[in-house]
Amino acid sequence: MKSYLNFTLKGSQFLPLWIAFFTFFIIPFYFLLQELGNLTASEVPAEGPSTRFFLYLVIVLSVFFTFLFLSSRLILQNLEYRGVKVICDFHTGKYVGIIVSGILLSIVTLGIYLPWFIRNLHRFFVHGAVYNTHKFAFRGTGGNLFVIMSLAIFIPFLVVGFIVFTILKSDIEIWIYQVMVLSSLVTIIYLTFKWMVVIRYKDYLIRLDTGFFQAMWKIAIELVLAVFLVFIFTWLVSLSSIFWVKVDFVPTTGKIIFELVLGVLTLGFYFPMAFIRLFRFFSEHTKSNVVDGNQITMGYSGDQVTDFLYMWKQILLTIVTLGIYFPWAICRISHRLLSQTFLVSNRVQPPAA
Repeated sequence: MKSYLNFTLKGSQFLPLWIAFFTFFIIPFYFLLQELGNLTASEVPAEGPSTRFFLYLVIVLSVFFTFLFLSSRLILQNLEYRGVKVICDFHTGKYVGIIVSGILLSIVTLGIYLPWFIRNLHRFFVHGAVYNTHKFAFRGTGGNLFVIMSLAIFIPFLVVGFIVFTILKSDIEIWIYQVMVLSSLVTIIYLTFKWMVVIRYKDYLIRLDTGFFQAMWKIAIELVLAVFLVFIFTWLVSLSSIFWVKVDFVPTTGKIIFELVLGVLTLGFYFPMAFIRLFRFFSEHTKSNVVDGNQITMGYSGDQVTDFLYMWKQILLTIVTLGIYFPWAICRISHRLLSQTFLVSNRVQPPAA
């Protein structure tokens, strides 16, 4: 029998946290960008980064990780299954220790420690979730994430790009390099999700059971469809530029607004559908091991087209209200998706002797 998840967080509950984050993050982030612009300008200050740069950086990081902590707790506490809510057992001191040590060690090791920093953060949130008096536990390792980041990010983005464009000074078309980056992105999505979903609850070990090539093919199709719309956007912009040249009475601001609207509609149009289709795919391939002849499997029963239109409605409302509607959008989208996501316990027959 299917048992559906539920998400009870309301937009009005999330709004105060969103306003606080928006206020205390955007302002110092704006000044941080200005300081960063001074460092990358043609005339770099001889004394290097100013004290203000480090001050704004500390404020931005502090606000971001505070928001991550509070929003994660708020979201987890409103997850519900069979009428029982998840309880958060987060220790603030331990979280601060993970953040401070993680940032410092990542700087000292020139980024090498970053996979272990991410592992510690993910493990903190998973271990802090309690359902029906039982805790969850994350079993992924920093070493595995280091391999994933090295093979899927470092080699394609840095090594290949550096060799092709700097050492060889090749006149290779930029779109070829973009294809390489897109291929790397497909690998990153699959390997990262597979790494994240290694979670134990009681005697059940929840994992992603799909094969590498099956998942890669599914992700690649969604990304290619999204990229196809990018080419449509480029083509429409080229047509619009011809049109605007002929129509001289239209001000420049009108051209800019037209191209921005066109960009939003084409670049972002397919991404909600891609998200829904991948969410369904990964849900259907998330399963536990067999415990006492039972196996927990996951699934999603929502209608893709209906949910796609619903997500776009929430996105447009967020755009029209300049982000004010975002708390309601994220809560309603989460409720819609999770309320159609189910768990089911299947009886598995032991293999014949």
